[in-house]
Formats: sequence, C-alpha cells, structure tokens
Amino acid sequence: MIDEKYMYQAIKKMTLEEFANMINSFSEHNVKEDIDNKVIRNESRKIFYTIDELIEQYPFFTRYNINKAIQNDGLPYFMMGNRRKFNKEDVEKWIDKQSKVKKERKYDI
Repeated sequence: MIDEKYMYQAIKKMTLEEFANMINSFSEHNVKEDIDNKVIRNESRKIFYTIDELIEQYPFFTRYNINKAIQNDGLPYFMMGNRRKFNKEDVEKWIDKQSKVKKERKYDI
C-alpha cells in the first residue's frame, strides 16, 4: 500500500498538465462502469413501498392486516409526510421472522 504522505507530496509537486495526464490515464470506461454498478446496488437496497404497493407485492397483506401487524407484531415502517413507507429488506426480514415464530408456536388442546 502506498503511503498517503508520499502520495500527497508527489501530487503536490506535479504540474497541472502532469496531473491531468495522470487522471486521463485511468480508464474512463472502468470508472464509469464502477459508478454505474454502485448506483444500481444502492438503488436495489433502497426499495420502499407504500401500503398499496405492499399489498400488490405481497398478496397476503390487506390494509387491515398491515395495520394489525404494525400494532401487534411490530411491522417496521417509517413516516414520510403523512404516509407510511416500508423498506423492502425490513419487510422481508419481518416476514421470515414471523413465519419462524408461527412454526415454533405450540397449541395446547
């Protein structure tokens, strides 16, 4: 790994033309591709649903079930203005957790 102080001193001594040539020597295609991949990864992590979209994505949800799940079972959401928003990852984790809890329940007859 290159020492940061050494790099700083080397860049500081460069002329503007040398610095521009160094920057241009990097592959613009690879840099652009890396940026595009990071944007796609960040967007895929940040998918939020409204109540209607949640019902559309998960057909077992109804408005009543969503409100009941929020109150009783802690379905994670946040408020944006006066609307509830649900993070896709949080909802999927909550569903997995709830399915495990239901499997573990034992009923006495």
